[in-house]
Amino acid sequence: MYSFALAPTGTADAAWAKAQAVAALGSAVDALDDVRAALAVLAADTDWHSDGVRAMQESLDHLRVSTRAEASETRSRESEVERAEIS
Repeated sequence: MYSFALAPTGTADAAWAKAQAVAALGSAVDALDDVRAALAVLAADTDWHSDGVRAMQESLDHLRVSTRAEASETRSRESEVERAEIS
């Protein structure tokens, strides 16, 4: 059994909220990683020599980089929540 199940109600509620937050952030990171991988494939597939397609490829690549940064930031928030003290 989990140790927070035996804790006082307020602490158990906080521990449950923390566990839910960590799970939600983990799901968000997974989704961002999936999007980033899909964008990498799209960017590679559109690496042509047409100006319009080149602009689209650059936009996709920019979006992929931005998604990577967002995933990194979300991982940081996830770590902060995991380290948070429950009182």
